[in-house]
Order: sequence, then C-alpha cells, then structure tokens
Amino acid sequence: MNVWSLTETGDAAERADSATEARNLEVVAEAVTYWNAHDLDTLLTLYDPEIQWFNAPLEQTYRGHEEVRTFLSALITAFPDLVFTVDSRFARGAEVSEQWSIEGTHLGSFIGVPPTGRRLRLQGISSIVMRDGKFLRDDFYFDSMSAMRVLGVMPSLDAVQSPFGRLLLNMIVRPQRLLRRR
Repeated sequence: MNVWSLTETGDAAERADSATEARNLEVVAEAVTYWNAHDLDTLLTLYDPEIQWFNAPLEQTYRGHEEVRTFLSALITAFPDLVFTVDSRFARGAEVSEQWSIEGTHLGSFIGVPPTGRRLRLQGISSIVMRDGKFLRDDFYFDSMSAMRVLGVMPSLDAVQSPFGRLLLNMIVRPQRLLRRR
C-alpha cells in the first residue's frame, strides 16, 4: 500500500501540518482493522459525534454515530465476510484520501436486493475530513452499476447491447419519453 503525506517538512507551520497528517493517516489506517473485525463499537470511537458519511452511489448521507452504525450493520449483515483493503492513502492537512476495495459474499438482503450468494468486489475512493484526530466527514464513491451487475440485478453490457437488449431498452425508455412530453 502507498501512503503519502503531501506536506514537505520545512518551517514550523509545515511541520505542524506534517504531524497532523501523520496522526490522521494513523487513525484512518487503524479504522481498517476495526472494519475487518466488524467491530463497530470500536470503529465508531474513531468518528466525531458529528460525522457525516456521504454515500454518493446510493445518494444518501448518514449523520452521527447511529446512522453510520445502522448502515454498517446492514452492510455487514448482508456481507458477513466483508473485507476492506486500502491500495493507497495520502493526507494533506485535515484531509485524507484513499483508494480502496471491499470484498464479500452477498448472503443477506441489502438495499432491497435479496441474497444472491455472489461474491462482490468493489473498488472505490474516499475523501475524508478529520477533526481532532477523528473522522468528521467521509465522502465515498464506487461504481454502483458494476455492483448491481455482479449481484445480477442489472444485465451485463453485452446483454444490453445485443439486439434483444436494445429492443427491451427501447420498450422501456420510449414510453417514459412520451410521458415527459405531456
């Protein structure tokens, strides 16, 4: 895994930023241990009480420990063998960015999708803001369409681009366009 602090050591202000970045990188790295142990109680101690998690693909924001706990509990229940891996991480002042992946087997209902038994691996990125050594904001992004394809909820691109797939899409899209014209 690559880990970078973008502040060069120099004057006192830069050294202070560097110390903050090192602490933030350490806390964010520590969080992965609790993620993988599915230890939500300890994980949430690393989160500021005013945490805001923005889940871009699901267009949802989870505010505070309880909303984050509710989301993570549902995720871990649906993917009980979930593992979180970080490929790279860097910090600049109070901000930390990560490139990550999660992997697990879909064994429980999640966001309305019944268990499929399929293995899912998602790659994503997080943009994190820290305050006093705790997560204050975490905006994360991943390709939800790929996830839906792996889970069998959406057809593959090959299927959509086939003659039958194009016909089916036209049957779905055309009536919607006609309704919007009214």
